[in-house]
Amino acid sequence: MKTISQQLPDYFEYHEDGTQYYLRQVQYPQDIPLLHQWMHEPHVIPQWQLNKSELDLQVYFDKMLADDHQRLLIVGVDGKDVGYTEIYEGKRDRLGRYYEGDDNDLGWHLLFGDKSVFGKGFLRPTIRLLSFYIFEHSQAKKIVGEPDHTVKPYAAVVAELCYETQRLIPMPEKTAMLYYCFRETFYNKFGEYYQTSQQQLADQPAKILSVT
Repeated sequence: MKTISQQLPDYFEYHEDGTQYYLRQVQYPQDIPLLHQWMHEPHVIPQWQLNKSELDLQVYFDKMLADDHQRLLIVGVDGKDVGYTEIYEGKRDRLGRYYEGDDNDLGWHLLFGDKSVFGKGFLRPTIRLLSFYIFEHSQAKKIVGEPDHTVKPYAAVVAELCYETQRLIPMPEKTAMLYYCFRETFYNKFGEYYQTSQQQLADQPAKILSVT
């Protein structure tokens, strides 16, 4: 029987304001050089601490991909791979030791490795991409998050996206802020975004057929 995370799709596409956003399954070992490059970016190192050798990262991701409580995905914008995300089952994750979780809770970790996307307004649509990916393909009633509470830009952005602060959680490497994003609240605010995206995706084959 597949776990909740194993039932999530290998590919998901979302469109917003004329821009394509996508998630695709990490390809092993093909994506290791790209992940190695991103993990050595100065803006990534403090939060992820995975600035290891390519061989060590290969071993690390080999183990991560075998873990059935999570999915590892590459984030893309307009056909270009720009980041990495982990979608995890909250109750089966280490976070499950710190909060009263529901069996269907899912969460995510996100990094933008490609600095060329900075300052272009891609963060909010990418978080919507992740949220729709989870809610459209699972029974999760809420998404959970546990970022370092000192990352203030994150706090400002997710508050706009229906991620609600719960309480501080002391973890070995950080003091995290626990967030919940409830399905109903999220869709009340952003449901039309997904409908618009689906319409754009549905129109694409029609455009191709009209040309031929």
